[in-house]
Amino acid sequence: RARRLDHMQQHTGQHVLSAAFDRLFGVRTVSFHMGAASSTIDLAREVSPAEIDRAVAEANGVVWDDRPVGIRYATDAEAAAMPLRKESQRSGVLRLVEVPEFDLSACGGTHVPRTGTIGVIVVSGTERFRGGSRVSFLCGRRALDGYNVLRDVTTSASRSLSIGVGELPDAVTRLA
Repeated sequence: RARRLDHMQQHTGQHVLSAAFDRLFGVRTVSFHMGAASSTIDLAREVSPAEIDRAVAEANGVVWDDRPVGIRYATDAEAAAMPLRKESQRSGVLRLVEVPEFDLSACGGTHVPRTGTIGVIVVSGTERFRGGSRVSFLCGRRALDGYNVLRDVTTSASRSLSIGVGELPDAVTRLA
């Protein structure tokens, strides 16, 4: 049950984060990978830290709105007339996942029933990848676990150096 919820949080979080990049900046998601520790989306172009921050803020606004996540079906011809975020390569009857007034995508995966169940979406890293950006992200429990690791590491390092956490970047620069 916990693993299924985790997968549903990551997958629905990906829909919302990808839709935020697309809506705000017209940047398409080329691919998505859900790993055991984190998930990634590959974006069609490089994105700046400011664009990432804005997309994450937009995505979390949708999460905290606690919008319903609906499932409906349409033929490929009907779907072609709908505002799908990404055109489907499938034919026949398509399963559409909808976050009202934000995202509509053809998808056969598992999703949470409401965006609030995602909890939170955080970006844990980015890198250049095939002419675009690979964005690593965490949702829900994974985001909390990631925060706890970050908190423990920064607290331990600041104690070892007898400085405040906010002083760590300058102290690391001096030590290097």
